Amino acid sequence: MGVHGMAVRRFTRDEANALLPTLRGMLEQLRAMQAQARGKYDEMRSIREVGYRKDGNLIMLTDYQLAKREFDRVVAEANQILERINDLGCRVTDVEVGLVDFPATIDGQDVYLCWKLGEPAVGYYHGLREGYAGRKPIPPEA
Repeated sequence: MGVHGMAVRRFTRDEANALLPTLRGMLEQLRAMQAQARGKYDEMRSIREVGYRKDGNLIMLTDYQLAKREFDRVVAEANQILERINDLGCRVTDVEVGLVDFPATIDGQDVYLCWKLGEPAVGYYHGLREGYAGRKPIPPEA
């Protein structure tokens, strides 16, 4: 419920780990959709490069409309999945890499537990401004 000044959900390591099976599936879908969207986007660009008729319409207008409809559909579906992930209380910071941050508290500090697709469990965290590059192992007592 992290909207409109409501308290942000804070995760323990166990709570974050419990979500991984769900998140793995969603991230894999998102990755596939990102690849699909990129493919459609390239297709739209190629169609535009074929050029326009004298009336100002694209020569391959129908193909363009199909590709665009497909592109919009994939983007809308991806956004729905991202929204579902946000509703769980965590956020995807990189679809390509499969990075997810979980708000947490360690030693009284607000931090993000940080997990990457392919890792067996949540093992790292970083400060609110540090990001993936600054991630450190979660201390055993946390």
